[in-house]
Amino acid sequence: MEVMHENKYAVVSYSRDPRFLTLRSLQTFQGRSRTGLYIIEGIRHLARAVENDTPIESVFLDSSVLSNPFGQKLARRLRKRGIPGVRLSHELYRNLTLAAEPQGIGTVLQQQWTPVEKLNMERNSLLLAVESIESPGNLGTIIRTAEAAGVTGIFILSQDCDPYDPAAVRATMGSLFSRKLIRCSPREFTDWAKSSGVAIVASSPAGLMDYKALRYRFPAILVIGSEKHGLSEQLIEAADFMVRITMSGNCDSINAAVATGVLLFEMASQRQGA
Repeated sequence: MEVMHENKYAVVSYSRDPRFLTLRSLQTFQGRSRTGLYIIEGIRHLARAVENDTPIESVFLDSSVLSNPFGQKLARRLRKRGIPGVRLSHELYRNLTLAAEPQGIGTVLQQQWTPVEKLNMERNSLLLAVESIESPGNLGTIIRTAEAAGVTGIFILSQDCDPYDPAAVRATMGSLFSRKLIRCSPREFTDWAKSSGVAIVASSPAGLMDYKALRYRFPAILVIGSEKHGLSEQLIEAADFMVRITMSGNCDSINAAVATGVLLFEMASQRQGA
């Protein structure tokens, strides 16, 4: 195993070191909100970030774990670019990581938000709006699914819905870096959709039409509500179409991320056939 003694990052082994405390703070919503930064961890996530030219603030390593040759190459590449960083002791890295099998490398990145007025759309654009998802893992899975379905922009409509939560970032599997994220209020969102001619599609068990029976018109945006409470009355009233996913047996609901995938892929299929 090659240990990266050649890198010149300082070693941090004290849990009260300000550099480690800064990293720990980014595991909290307050820390991310205050700084506009967030953490990614693992070779795949870092490779996707580099591939998409995501601005990297700093890197942190555990040289005793970073044995993957490609991961070592990425670390050297960042160091040669002048990206600042630290080498954490094995104990501190283990205290920081969420991974069951840490790969020994992570980075601090700038959050990327696109102003709604700068969102460019085409005639057949497919977008997604998330009002409130309680589970960061669900949110990350939704973002990953959105990339697979060809969604170009994702609206985040509540302050407590955080795509930069470490668990959400991990669940995106790198899709976070290639999607445009827009944060705004439900009112700003509905005003934008109406003025831009975007069809708002909402999902509810009380929807009047099965999701496969509707002929969607584009550009369109699917709106997803919270796992527990669904969509707010404001967004239900603003919807141009309200669809339902017909279910069998005694089941009256499915996981929010699963429902999002079912609906997005039907919309994407119709868009390809249009």
